Amino acid sequence: MTAGTIAGLLDECAADRPQRPLLRDVEGHSLTVSDVAALTSAAAQWLWDAGIRPGMTVAWQMPATVNAAIVMLGLARMPVVQAPVLHLYRLREVRSAVEVANADILLVDESTASDAPQMPTVTVPPDLLARLETVTATAHPEFDGPAPTDPRWVYFTSGTTGRPKGVRHTDATLLRAARGYVSHLGVGSHPKELGTIAFPIAHVGGMVYLACALLGDFPVLLVPKVTAENLPRLIAEHEVTVTGASTAFYQMLNTAQMSAPTADLLMPSLRMLIGGGAACPPEVHRQVREHLRVPVVHAYGMTEAPMICVSEFTDSEEQLANSAGRPIPGSEVRISAGGEIELRGENLTPGYTDREQWQHARTEDGWFRSGDRGHLRPDGRIVVTGRTKDLIIRKGENVAPDELENELLAHPLVDEIAVLGQPDELRGELVCAVVRRSPRHRDVTLDELCTFLDERGLMKQKWPERLVVVDEFPLTGLGKVAKSELARQIAGGTS
Repeated sequence: MTAGTIAGLLDECAADRPQRPLLRDVEGHSLTVSDVAALTSAAAQWLWDAGIRPGMTVAWQMPATVNAAIVMLGLARMPVVQAPVLHLYRLREVRSAVEVANADILLVDESTASDAPQMPTVTVPPDLLARLETVTATAHPEFDGPAPTDPRWVYFTSGTTGRPKGVRHTDATLLRAARGYVSHLGVGSHPKELGTIAFPIAHVGGMVYLACALLGDFPVLLVPKVTAENLPRLIAEHEVTVTGASTAFYQMLNTAQMSAPTADLLMPSLRMLIGGGAACPPEVHRQVREHLRVPVVHAYGMTEAPMICVSEFTDSEEQLANSAGRPIPGSEVRISAGGEIELRGENLTPGYTDREQWQHARTEDGWFRSGDRGHLRPDGRIVVTGRTKDLIIRKGENVAPDELENELLAHPLVDEIAVLGQPDELRGELVCAVVRRSPRHRDVTLDELCTFLDERGLMKQKWPERLVVVDEFPLTGLGKVAKSELARQIAGGTS
């Protein structure tokens, strides 16, 4: 596939393999590549009829449904900027996002309409596909000409003030990420390959993963709502071979398997878990291999640069468990003197919507400061050791939450854990362990955690001084633990 734009890639695939399946919903309805190409052409006309014109910035907020995928690909045919908004956002977050993107219009569906701010809004009907069947696409000369390097996407990432940053992308940056992901993972190589978008499709990974499906020639199952109860069932029913999102996603599937009343695999069709976002601790790799009997093939990426480094399906167990892979073609990584990961390359955003923010985010020689700590191994793979802002400084000693989380995940009474720093007058910060309550066993105690770390040889300065047990972790759109929100929630709690 040689197309330089997303719409061009879709049309090229439709011409080459029109009857290959591409999109599937949870009820089992399927659309071929040619179906999707035709429907998205009709969607572009439907969007035109709804008032969308060249040069507009179009925000949209929908869960991971076939309708959302068709709207997104329909907008990709038009000379507009689209700003996908996570369907989990409520009114305040949606308002901030559309303001940051300077959006002219907002598309919603029945599930998100109640959180739309006061602005021009169009509701996408539940029967969109049936309506598109009756639409006759008209040739619009204005639709011709968008270049692969035109900034036509705005995604959102959290800012230090709570207001999101607007991250621009081009078709070229998203396709570079997708090509690297496919080549390293080998997705599409299984004869019955079926992937999933079981995370918000409005995340940057949504479009990247759809591009992966086109490049790798495999269909994807769209899952609009993910729960610990329905996901294993859907994976088994549809015989999904590849799924994933984040470390929390892996842990959810692992816990479901461990809680099953039988030793039989709940999801026997799975051949690997894939994903990115936060680092995946080696202990999680070990547990997934033991209980799900598949490898975790993890990646390192962010909204500003999707799929920076990706593990390879041919990597050894040691490489998979202890690194996040090596840079994809076109992506460059270096480590600063202070241990921060810095980036440049063909998958990197051309900038934020706020130019001043973009200037502050780069080094004098033009590399992007990721905000992550890490190091490169002799084999060229990257090890991500955490966020620079998550580092706990206790009495002048640096404590890395990732190290403690990995160690404590091996405790038999810990299924999921987050370690964070809390303000303390005497120490500067104290180490707080937050454990998610498990239905499988009693709660762990602080003394038991400290004894366990003592037995594993960690110095006392790293031991948690506070333990909080919670029923649920607050999560980001991609399923990572939202540590800033978690810290706020437990600030007034007791040990």
